[in-house]
Amino acid sequence: MQHSLLAQLLARDPRKVVRFPDVPLDQALAVLQQLESAMRELKAAPPPAAPPEPLGSMPPVVPVPVVEGLESLDGSLAGLATQIWRARNRIIDPETGEPREEMRRVYRHIEGALEMLSEMGLTMNDWLKQPYDTGLPVKVLTFQPTPDVQRDTVLEAVRPTIIWKDRLLQMGEVIVATPQSIEEKPQ
Repeated sequence: MQHSLLAQLLARDPRKVVRFPDVPLDQALAVLQQLESAMRELKAAPPPAAPPEPLGSMPPVVPVPVVEGLESLDGSLAGLATQIWRARNRIIDPETGEPREEMRRVYRHIEGALEMLSEMGLTMNDWLKQPYDTGLPVKVLTFQPTPDVQRDTVLEAVRPTIIWKDRLLQMGEVIVATPQSIEEKPQ
């Protein structure tokens, strides 16, 4: 009987394996394996012959081969990374920045999962406490006037920005703190 990695990681007793109902995580891992095998096949195949260049024109654009299931993998990978990010945020105490005492063992596994995603070329950024710029790959859900803020700053993240090998998989969703105007400041 095959068990999911997440079920094994979250088992209360490491000697026993807990089996959760099949969830989208299992599907995401299956799609990831399919993509990896398709990428191996593409690397093994000889490159297509380039057509001759017409004189006096720009070189032709070579189309990128379409890998079946890549779009669904993008969404699955972004969803998987977002769920791991949310689990990490629930485990960490916001005041200390350290994992809560009762969650230290689980935290190690969450950090391991984030390291594996990083090794795969996936980067996540929630932009927390960073200055907000209109060029950031985020969707601002709301601007919130906040005292003691000198410039627009990301106050809260609902979803992180996820990039996989220089490809934007998911736009982040944030709440931005803005300086209060003179009319809004309490007297």
